[in-house]
Amino acid sequence: MPKKADAGESLLRAYSASARINQYLVQHLNPAVWSAGTGRTIAALVAHMHNCGLRYLERTDPQAAVTAELDRFTVTPAKAVRAFGAKRKAVEKIVGRALADGRRIVGFPHDAATYLAYYLSHDSHHRGQITLRARQLGHPLDRRTMSGMWQWSLRAKE
Repeated sequence: MPKKADAGESLLRAYSASARINQYLVQHLNPAVWSAGTGRTIAALVAHMHNCGLRYLERTDPQAAVTAELDRFTVTPAKAVRAFGAKRKAVEKIVGRALADGRRIVGFPHDAATYLAYYLSHDSHHRGQITLRARQLGHPLDRRTMSGMWQWSLRAKE
């Protein structure tokens, strides 16, 4: 008989794949769009995506190495990709332990599984904004990249 799926572990795997997709998107953006335009730039959106949730992780496990925040004015694509990777590992470790132990994420108003669901939605929303902004700036993502953002199984293995 197959093993029953654990909802928390499934959400953690889904978050991990989503976090990798954040990196994938940044890696495939045309550099011309990074700081272009008026208002909230793609660089600022990426910094915001990364920075959200970091303080909850630090409070939940003060001993863990949680990546630093990104500055929306100075962040580069390379820094963002590294930071997204470090945050992915921190979430897997800290939230993974909280799920296993039945603990909450400190300061977050809901349980650890809801933290993951919240940030899955949060990041997906901002990926849509980034995709739209790149198109508005005259550099839409190519079909291969758009398709690649939906290849969750492949991204999760990277």
